[in-house]
Amino acid sequence: MPSYQTTPAGFQRDPTALLADEFRRLALARGWGKKSAQYKTERVKFYGTAVVQDFARFWGDNDSRLQAWQELCHFLGVPDCPSSITQCKKALKHTHVNLIDLVDARRRNVKPRIFSSRTALAIYIRETKKIFPKGRAKANPLLKQFLVVVFGED
Repeated sequence: MPSYQTTPAGFQRDPTALLADEFRRLALARGWGKKSAQYKTERVKFYGTAVVQDFARFWGDNDSRLQAWQELCHFLGVPDCPSSITQCKKALKHTHVNLIDLVDARRRNVKPRIFSSRTALAIYIRETKKIFPKGRAKANPLLKQFLVVVFGED
């Protein structure tokens, strides 16, 4: 079973397509049935890798780089861009966004959906199955800012 540290062999991602559409295309090519356990497992792996790759491409992976935090704040509509990393983190603390949607929005240059609470975001994640694996956030410390508990306790 592939771990998707990189894009799956023989699969060329379309930089303009939604990640869900890309995964469906991959699943079809690999013959994974939508209701199979393999489909569900591979979807989480695919999303984890795609989000880490695209997030790093758009905002970098250095959480001590003020410009990365400011670019995130700007993209997410934070008014009056903060002048320090601490201020950026505070400004983003109550910005609840699905990481898959965030990357998709940046790929398409549109604003992502912002949720009113962590609970509302968690419900959306469960309903849409747009699950980013928590362990993959270690690949990019900037991602940790947006993690929420979706299933059970943290």
